[in-house]
Amino acid sequence: MEDIIADARALGNKIAAHPRTMSFVAAARAVSESKDAQAILKAYQEQVTRLQAAEQAGKPIEVSDKHALAESEARVAGNDLLKKMMKCQADYLEMMKRINDAIDEASAASQSK
Repeated sequence: MEDIIADARALGNKIAAHPRTMSFVAAARAVSESKDAQAILKAYQEQVTRLQAAEQAGKPIEVSDKHALAESEARVAGNDLLKKMMKCQADYLEMMKRINDAIDEASAASQSK
């Protein structure tokens, strides 16, 4: 089992050093250092949470709530730091999905032998 753990550590190091990971980490850091981006993101997350709570409680979603969400989404989309972070996050997640798919394929192939 130690050889598998060593391989996992090596894979983790490769993932950490990959440009997609490094770009995502840098973009997330830039967002965390921007009070404006943080405020926009917090307002958006609060609005989404309110709407989800209303849906789960079976309450109707008011038109004003939908407008507030649209405004929050527009502010997120209009912030360059958040936009860059979301693109980098999407690239990183796509890479991680491909890695997980490759692991799953290899595992399934070895089990069918």
